[in-house]
Amino acid sequence: MFVDTCIWSSFLGKPNSPEKLAVDDLLEADRVALAGPIVSEVLLGFRRKDQADWVASRLRLAHYIEPVWNDWRAAADLGRELAAKGHKLPLTDLVVASVSKRCNAWIYTTDPHFDCISDLKRFWPGK
Repeated sequence: MFVDTCIWSSFLGKPNSPEKLAVDDLLEADRVALAGPIVSEVLLGFRRKDQADWVASRLRLAHYIEPVWNDWRAAADLGRELAAKGHKLPLTDLVVASVSKRCNAWIYTTDPHFDCISDLKRFWPGK
């Protein structure tokens, strides 16, 4: 289960949020995965290095999936396909979607960019 940046923001900043509860359950079940773009986005959200370092040490507990050559190619193909339909997505989202598809993994996100990707497996807690 890839946990996207927007979910980590709620997890880290809103201790009583539904996202926090869902991620706690996923962590307990050892079902959380990350890719480099998510790690970078999460850590960019901290002004102080000591805070980012602490969060990075916690993120290391998740499974880390490295994007490979074909993921980058797939991200570019997906980006062109979506742009032709009028949807310009950030490269980070395209890469996360491509890695998620390769791994046949779900993604937990509330980012509307991912709504444009029809064959992506989305996680909705409680549904």
